[in-house]
Amino acid sequence: MTTIEHVSDTAIWVAYYRAEETKRPDALFKDPLAEKLIGTRGAELAQLMSSTAAYTRQNVVVRTHIIDQFILDLARQGFDTFINLGAGLDTRPYRLDLPSGTRWIEVDYPHVIEEKAQVLADEKPRLILERVALDLADEPARRALFERFCKG
Repeated sequence: MTTIEHVSDTAIWVAYYRAEETKRPDALFKDPLAEKLIGTRGAELAQLMSSTAAYTRQNVVVRTHIIDQFILDLARQGFDTFINLGAGLDTRPYRLDLPSGTRWIEVDYPHVIEEKAQVLADEKPRLILERVALDLADEPARRALFERFCKG
């Protein structure tokens, strides 16, 4: 039986619900890369967590849509850099219509960053994408990250 072995497994679970939403004719958003990222594990994890599936699915879909709109609004206001901490299998750099000069920084565990980069190697982000492999629980490394990207 499939189990959630690491907190990063929840990224697969979330991406599964984004892939499901994408298939709906009245979808609130389209995430064509979600299916590519989840492999067979997405359905397995969703089945494992089926007792909360209805609530989780709704939460993921609504949260994704709201955060998408929030980011698009910030970009319209002139924000040009976004740091996505615990980025997981997020695909916003590939699917959101942000200005091409927008800088997007994804931070997550090294194994998540490596796997995501490998699976999406043939895809082209719509903006300037940088991935940082980092365990955010490592306080000195986290402080160095913030020093690097949050000056001024």
